[in-house]
Amino acid sequence: MEVNVLETEFTVPSSASDPEGRMSVAGMFDKFMDLASEHAQGLDVGFDAMHERRAFWVAVRTRVRIYARPRLMERVQARTWPAAPKAVKCDRFYTLAQGERVLVEGRTEWVGQNIDTGRVMKVGDFGYPLWMEHRTERVCDAPFTRFREQPDPENLCLTYTVGSRDIDMGRHMNNVAYVRMLLGTFTVAQLEAMDIAEVEVSYSMACREGETLSVYRRQDGEGWHFLVQKPDGTAAVQMAIRLGA
Repeated sequence: MEVNVLETEFTVPSSASDPEGRMSVAGMFDKFMDLASEHAQGLDVGFDAMHERRAFWVAVRTRVRIYARPRLMERVQARTWPAAPKAVKCDRFYTLAQGERVLVEGRTEWVGQNIDTGRVMKVGDFGYPLWMEHRTERVCDAPFTRFREQPDPENLCLTYTVGSRDIDMGRHMNNVAYVRMLLGTFTVAQLEAMDIAEVEVSYSMACREGETLSVYRRQDGEGWHFLVQKPDGTAAVQMAIRLGA
């Protein structure tokens, strides 16, 4: 197996399935996060190694493209690999497939953050294997969206207090917890009626336990747009759900 790609196979579990027995959108985000963590561990930039260097991986932006959803108990092949890093940013790619058929593609932009100062670190400063030969294959490669959502009182759909259930090893709200929170603003019937083709998330500011967040949601011709605002009015997260034709 190449050192710069992780390939594995899994069975879609009930914990990652929606009420219709399909792999949920949040389940896809969870799977990609787990794949990245496993591969990073093998590259000596996993949680323990990064913690020793006072660093932590933080997701900046993610795009997931859905062509078809695997169902509960189906077997799925998963792959993940990193692109050659820039000075501070790293792209990682993912695919879920059944045989030759690609079901889901994903791309996440990551940075290493100093645990003590909160500052973004240069890739070479936290032990990333710069010597490694990187694959040139890319998926979901369109430029990330520059979100410019503005709060509109008429679009306020949720106020949410961050709890211990949301906090990850970085002691802030986990990137998938935002996805669950935002998808949770819809009813089951609304979600079942949606043909979700793409989800894109931009993470700007970390949210901490006890903070009460304001969630704004608006609909347009392509789907739904979300803004998550911290108590001081700062934009923490923005997300777009794009529907299929």
